Amino acid sequence: MRTIGIIVILLAFSLTGQAADMKYSVGGGGGVVNFTGGDFFSYDSETAIGFSFGHRLSNHWRFDIEYSGCEFNNDISVDSSSVAGGINNNAPIQFKLTRLGATFTRLLFDSDRLLNFTGGFGGGLMVWKAVHPDSGTTYSVRGQKDEPADFAASEVFAGVTAGILIRPASRVSLHISARADYLTGAGASFESEINQARDRWLFGTMARITINFGHAEPRQEWRSELAWQGSAENITGRSSRDSDGDGIPDHSDQCLNTPEGTAVDRKGCPLDSDHDGVPDGLDDCPGTSFDATGVVDINGCAVDSDFDGIPDYLDACPYSPVGALVEQNGCPIDTDRDGIPDGLDDCPHTLVGLDVDKYGCVDLEVFSTPMVLNIKYASGSFEIDPHSRERVKRLAGLLVFVQDIKLDINGYTDNIGTTVANRTLSEKRAQRVHNYLETLGVAPERMKVFGRGETNFVASNQTSEGRTKNRRIEIVFYK
Repeated sequence: MRTIGIIVILLAFSLTGQAADMKYSVGGGGGVVNFTGGDFFSYDSETAIGFSFGHRLSNHWRFDIEYSGCEFNNDISVDSSSVAGGINNNAPIQFKLTRLGATFTRLLFDSDRLLNFTGGFGGGLMVWKAVHPDSGTTYSVRGQKDEPADFAASEVFAGVTAGILIRPASRVSLHISARADYLTGAGASFESEINQARDRWLFGTMARITINFGHAEPRQEWRSELAWQGSAENITGRSSRDSDGDGIPDHSDQCLNTPEGTAVDRKGCPLDSDHDGVPDGLDDCPGTSFDATGVVDINGCAVDSDFDGIPDYLDACPYSPVGALVEQNGCPIDTDRDGIPDGLDDCPHTLVGLDVDKYGCVDLEVFSTPMVLNIKYASGSFEIDPHSRERVKRLAGLLVFVQDIKLDINGYTDNIGTTVANRTLSEKRAQRVHNYLETLGVAPERMKVFGRGETNFVASNQTSEGRTKNRRIEIVFYK
């Protein structure tokens, strides 16, 4: 047994948990409880079960809210010579008790030890009543003012606890404890005879398993604690030199060249709560998502290459033009689909399909020179070929948008045929363009038609290529 005791003590001082402390815990368990303290009733030990919710306040303190319940049965086999408040001491009584308490617990060692010792204090409310086990009727006694009163109360209690905390894993703990609760009388109003006779102490031996969750903030040593450690090392003859100024003496520091300002663990190595490679204390964005690992800047913040507010690891278009408005996935918004994203587009509502300049506005440069349509007419025909139709459609869209532009539509031919015939043909061809523009929404009063015939040649009529260039429509724009 002595060997086992020595091993337990060594474990308590040397072993630590496998991961950082968790901030919260929930647990459940039970144990054996005994209700005593009076000299009238005689209750057997019973089993209690309950649950708890805990919060880690610091490396040595935690706060728990506990709920448990149990039932005690009075021993009816004892001598019945005693009577208090009209109740015999061997009356068939079932004492139903619910305990709602709050406890502050002090850990002897750091909270990440595998084995720890605990002590605590607290209090709460004990809700109890004495009933007949068969009928469930609450017993009646005399109250403080000699009035009839139920033998029941919601009574304030104060308590202390001591125990052992075993932590086999970072998320699981086993707490074995002994506790003593004293019912103070606050909330219970009975005649003195009953108060003197009734039991006031609730003793228990409990075992509770808790599940820990929620990462706590990185632990920071108090200056007073570091100073105490330094003094202790001087007493033991160890050097207190701290080369990197992180509060961990060199002889205990496993990372001697930690950058100044870095938060470190108990071994003197940098803490990096978000695992982005930039240690806490130097990290301007310590809560960066793990998904951003590898795409953070030197300050520990997620990189946003195009400054659109969407970090690169979430950005489907990480190189959007700076200043462009973007969607939730980081891609540019282009309301009028002109190739110039909103935010950079001075005319974000341009009609779809219109040619625009680099600012996203309608490009009026097209009106500065005549538009030449080298329509592939069949011999003697004046119908517009499909390719030229597309050009005329785009022109019509622009003209509908820009209402103050007027146009002269001039038709030209080559020198094949008579002069009169060519003038008539050129006019029909120009009129056909006029009619087509009108069907596309251009007001007819904005257009004039001229049949120029075989004039103003732009190429030689001695070759087929030259004659093709001469058979053309020229549209001149003006205001």
